[in-house]
Amino acid sequence: MNDLLNISLQDISQETLIILDSLHFVRSEWFYAFIPLLLFLLFSYRTRLNNRNWLGVIDAQLLPYVLTVTGKKQRRYPLLLVLIAASLCITALAGPVYKKLPQPVYREQSSLVVLLDLSQSMNATDIKTSRLSRAKLELLDLLKTRKSGQTALVVYAADAFVVTPLTDDNATIANLVPSLETDMMPAQGSKLSKALEKANSLFTQSGTVHGDILVITDDIHPRTESAIEKVVSQGHRVSIFGIGTAEGSPVPLVDGGFLQDRDGAIVLPRLDSARLQSYTLLGGGLYTALQADDSDVEKLAKLLQSKELSKDEDSSDPNNLSADVWQEEGHWLLLPLLFFAALWTRKGWLAALVLFVSSTSGPIPSSVYADTVDRPLLDTEHLWSSPDQKAMKAFRNGDKETAAREFTRPDWKASAYYRNGDYESAIETLQNTQSSDGFYNKANALVKLGRFEEAIEAYDRALELDESNADAEYNREQVKQALQQQQGSQQQENQQQDDHQQDGKDQQSQQQEQQQQDGQEQDGEQQDQDQQQPQQESEQPSDKNESEEQQSSQGKPQENDEQQEQEQLKQRDAEAEAEQQKQEEQQYQQQQKEQEEQDQSDSEANKNQEVEDKDSEQKPMDIEVNPMEASISEQDKATEQWLKRIPDDPGGLLRRKFHYQYKQIPNQTDSEQPW
Repeated sequence: MNDLLNISLQDISQETLIILDSLHFVRSEWFYAFIPLLLFLLFSYRTRLNNRNWLGVIDAQLLPYVLTVTGKKQRRYPLLLVLIAASLCITALAGPVYKKLPQPVYREQSSLVVLLDLSQSMNATDIKTSRLSRAKLELLDLLKTRKSGQTALVVYAADAFVVTPLTDDNATIANLVPSLETDMMPAQGSKLSKALEKANSLFTQSGTVHGDILVITDDIHPRTESAIEKVVSQGHRVSIFGIGTAEGSPVPLVDGGFLQDRDGAIVLPRLDSARLQSYTLLGGGLYTALQADDSDVEKLAKLLQSKELSKDEDSSDPNNLSADVWQEEGHWLLLPLLFFAALWTRKGWLAALVLFVSSTSGPIPSSVYADTVDRPLLDTEHLWSSPDQKAMKAFRNGDKETAAREFTRPDWKASAYYRNGDYESAIETLQNTQSSDGFYNKANALVKLGRFEEAIEAYDRALELDESNADAEYNREQVKQALQQQQGSQQQENQQQDDHQQDGKDQQSQQQEQQQQDGQEQDGEQQDQDQQQPQQESEQPSDKNESEEQQSSQGKPQENDEQQEQEQLKQRDAEAEAEQQKQEEQQYQQQQKEQEEQDQSDSEANKNQEVEDKDSEQKPMDIEVNPMEASISEQDKATEQWLKRIPDDPGGLLRRKFHYQYKQIPNQTDSEQPW
């Protein structure tokens, strides 16, 4: 029994030594709080001594009879209790720790290298718009599904080139994918073996033991089989994404025509799914062909997320070890504080409250934190921010609508409305402004609404209040020129309408005059006929038979004359109508010519107006819209304009990079099958 007791005491002593040896405090700066605590206790103690100074004047036996007694029993050792309670509280806040808790550390081990075929056969159009365009879309969809792990992109043709190494930044890869084209490769071919070597090199550089390789291609040369076996023997897995159709299609060239082989026959690349699937069986991966839905990408995503490759990983790998986290034990010191708080009477409620608040306001031990905690009530960000500060934060985050609603200052509110495109609200907010900047911003909003005259008046008010406002003066001149051009164009349009109306009236009057002339001619001819008829009647003989014969002999030529006259009238009418139509055509052509000249002059004026509007937008509209930013100088604006002219062409940068790397490769040989 004694032996067991001795052994247990030895174990306890050893554990105590281990605890004392490893004991430390994670927030030791809290011990500085003992300084004001000791000062407070010292001051309180000196105060109690001052109350006992009557002993030097009055005898101790007479003190009870001389001094007033409150009738309450005096508490003993209050300062000592305060010292103990405060010491426990400060020690708990300092975070005492003496042991560690093992916690598993998880890190995604999946690494994927995508090998994209950029040979000329990928330009085939059996899949609209081309095999390469669909391959890039499928690659972008695959990148969206990868929420963790590392991804690399390698392109290959006659040689392989690294676009991005292994990285967890899929957004960078997604930005480069659209710029990939077959013409950026320095030499054509389809050497997948070199791309597999690049992938293996990337795995080696990143320390990846087991990785996935995804080949996006339309064909694989039979000689690549040995390269696939080599990659698989090193612990990696090869999957293939087939792009194309079994029927195939010709490969269009940039300069026209179709790709031809050495014999002059048109190349017709076809997708051999059976052969590609046999390579995936050799590589231990998955083969999938292009589908109309997302099932192809989903199959690959499930494969890449599987843990089949990690089941035989060595547990001694540093990546698989758990991390030790110190466990805080300070919260156990809060239990004795409850005892001291219970000893406090109502007279000491303030001290008890201070101890309770200080003991419960400390940091929570890390072991009791949840992974994700939503704490809207603990968010003190808005408690210490004014409405303008909150609105400014929303303004900088791009939420102009919220900023306009939260701002209390009229100029800032108007700026937010302006940036949000609500120019009417910006004008209403600045309705009672009395500053030069206010009228300046109000004028800018009026310009956006096309109210040039009111804008000029607002610019005038801004210049009256501040004559040195060069921006307002510049904008006023620009708007004034725009107003003059607008008025000039309106006057020209009104003049054209008046000319068209006058031309119509002239044509109508000409037609009426022509009709009157034709009517007068017909009346004259009819009068001649009427004069001839009495003469013929007067010359008739008295004999009835002779008169009948004469009338019959004269009637025939009279009818012929009338027919000739009618034909002449019709001919005259036709000639007059043709002449009138000819005049109308000439007038129409003349009007069209004038209209074309006017449109040309208007287009030139509009171009000048657009240039001036651009200049005015660059200068006035971006100044003073953000009240917290300084105005941009003219030199900065010019620099920014020059920077905007620099083309953003990541494809060109990759092309030059590939050509440079290709020149560094010795013993370059042409591919037997350059597509």
